[in-house]
Amino acid sequence: MFRLLLILLFLTGCCVHPKAQVNTPVIGSDATAQDPALQDQATQPVAQGFKVLIVGDALAGGMGAGLDRMAAAGNVTVRVVNRFNESSGLARPEIFDWVSAVGTIVPGKDFTTAIVLIGSNDRRDIRTASDTLAFNSPEWVAQYKARVDALLDALKAENLNVIWMGAPPMGEAAYDADMQTITAIQKQEVLAKGAQFVDLRTPLLGPDGAYTDRGPDETGADRKLRQNDGYTFLKVGNNRLGQIALAALEGSPILAPAPVDGSGTPVAAQPPADDGPVFGQSDANGMEVAQNGNELKAAVDANQLAAVAAASSSIGVAAKPGSSADKLFTIGLADKAPAGRFDDATVK
Repeated sequence: MFRLLLILLFLTGCCVHPKAQVNTPVIGSDATAQDPALQDQATQPVAQGFKVLIVGDALAGGMGAGLDRMAAAGNVTVRVVNRFNESSGLARPEIFDWVSAVGTIVPGKDFTTAIVLIGSNDRRDIRTASDTLAFNSPEWVAQYKARVDALLDALKAENLNVIWMGAPPMGEAAYDADMQTITAIQKQEVLAKGAQFVDLRTPLLGPDGAYTDRGPDETGADRKLRQNDGYTFLKVGNNRLGQIALAALEGSPILAPAPVDGSGTPVAAQPPADDGPVFGQSDANGMEVAQNGNELKAAVDANQLAAVAAASSSIGVAAKPGSSADKLFTIGLADKAPAGRFDDATVK
């Protein structure tokens, strides 16, 4: 009899214990909606949300990645869609035509803002249907202005707030002078169109006003921000660019307030739809990056081959057979720079 009582008490305890947990929210279930404290949190104002399109070249891509990290670190609701094309510019739309691309990327995607950083590939002659215009000639300047205007008009036609960033200082003196020329043209047109212009040159110069690869990082600590080529930014440097972009974004006049329901109560923002890359696929950091449309399948195939090669490597890293990296690291043969890029020796 005593053993029977013990068994009954044990079974009764097992049945009662779960009921003590009834009011505990279950993560990922509807139970969280029953918690008054969580209901109160849901009625609090939510952060202002932005969906930002990054337009430009390789520098823009790095800046966009930095912006994504800085927004996350600051708990700012920003969705960064990084559509940079590293070889692109405005001088040679036959390489990549941003004006046409905007009409493909933007419609129906609920972007609020476009951040433009472009020009590092534009110190080159402009080819028209009938002529070749020498860099920085009066004819070249007039044509370049028209192309800046065309991109601004395309973005504004999609009702986007435009934040245009000028070129950062460059390590090589002649290149830096040309970038200042290009930036001056861009700034004139951007301001004339009523868009926002952000100076990247002043905050990245040294105390003596000269080029430096060092400077304050996003925390204010003095760090090396750029590689020794006088052009490329390190991750910490891209964070600094992203910090500058975020400050401009938060000061933007069209940042939408938190959405409200019919009674004026703020409602939780819905997760943005996955638009999918237009010109390519996500990189290792999850950023949506750009490739030309006809290169998409080749890029996917290349990634798969690289993964197979890495898996068979003793150190977990391997170059794709026949790739530029494979030629460089096996026989020491480096490919020529793409035509028109900043390190193209044929560029005037």
